[in-house]
Amino acid sequence: MGKVFDLGHALEKEIEPSNQHDDSEPSPAPNDEQESKVVKARASALSFPFQVMTGAAGCFANVYKDYLETPETFLFMSYITCHGVAVSKKLTISSELRIQPRFYTVLVGESARDRKSTSIDITIRHFESVVEKFSSCWGLGSAEGLQKLLKKNDGQDKPGTVLVWDELKALIDKCKIYNSVLLPCINTLFESNKYENYTKKTSVNINHAHVSILGASTLATYQRMYDSAFIDIGFPNRVFLVIGTAKRQFSFPEKVPQQEISQMKQNLNQVLEHVGDGFELGIEDDARKLYHDWYMNIANSIHARRLDGYAIRLMMLLAINNQKRVIDVETVKDAIALCDWQFEIRKMYDPIDADTLHAKMEEGIRRVLKRGPLKDRELKQKTNARRYGLWVYKTALNGLQEANEIIWCSKNKKWYLLD
Repeated sequence: MGKVFDLGHALEKEIEPSNQHDDSEPSPAPNDEQESKVVKARASALSFPFQVMTGAAGCFANVYKDYLETPETFLFMSYITCHGVAVSKKLTISSELRIQPRFYTVLVGESARDRKSTSIDITIRHFESVVEKFSSCWGLGSAEGLQKLLKKNDGQDKPGTVLVWDELKALIDKCKIYNSVLLPCINTLFESNKYENYTKKTSVNINHAHVSILGASTLATYQRMYDSAFIDIGFPNRVFLVIGTAKRQFSFPEKVPQQEISQMKQNLNQVLEHVGDGFELGIEDDARKLYHDWYMNIANSIHARRLDGYAIRLMMLLAINNQKRVIDVETVKDAIALCDWQFEIRKMYDPIDADTLHAKMEEGIRRVLKRGPLKDRELKQKTNARRYGLWVYKTALNGLQEANEIIWCSKNKKWYLLD
């Protein structure tokens, strides 16, 4: 009997890059100094602008990061999201646009242990302890359900509603149900307070809605859970992505001292008193000019869509977060820094719009290598190659090599993206 070929065993073995060069003809690659500059530049572009963490939100993030393994970015943007929906009926800006400071925020971690849910839970509990009638909903099945929920929360004296998902995929799956209008409903409510849909059997009539979303997802799930319906309707461009990684620090976290909790509550109360029953923010001339120059030079890219709207929302919230009466240059700079960061995050982590496993793997390889060259084992790990199958991974590598998009350097045994 001849030797039996075990395909499964073969695929589990370490797959060597298929287009390696002889040692006598090493493939061209940047030297160590050039490689270091490229990696540092890309890392800098993806680094959160921590200088914006000031005021009540900054205090909240700084306190809890010292007691929990939650990334500061998750805590800060969760606070901003809850803050926005709490004052959305009362805070305006001196503009015809009537923009409300509401966010569709998604916390994204590269693994399941990045404390996304912890950040959300801590922030929601903080706002519930301070803001009277603060409204949160931890699960939503349909647009009809949202209609019932919002009717209970209608009224100028009540804050808006934050829709919470520990796993954003649960929302996405509900939106995919046949005949569901949940997707167009929440899509519309990002910028509007009204949604209507009438059919022969059912009707949805939502008015005076002030809705924000605070969700969580792992990176691999987020990039691949959307289908064409979400991409075509522009839902990902309404999402403010927040990337973070937790570090093991506290095996048994201690309680936050009551003195610090009281101070954080006092900070939030002062901001709410600052807004009062209604507050319209103006903007200084120099700040207006700075925003105008940035606005006129926004990249013509799908990843830049709605960033101008988010910039204004951020200006409003960052200003009152520091109890300012007007939007100044410093506030605009911080809002622009956050939006510039968001643009880079979207370019790197936005959903992969591809129809086949091979196309998804190819795009995943491109995005990962944008951050810098990687060894083959590292590239496998960061693209979840074993989840899709090593044959898919190897085929995608071959295709990208043949198209001269990536190259293997036998000298340092790394993959490079060719710009």
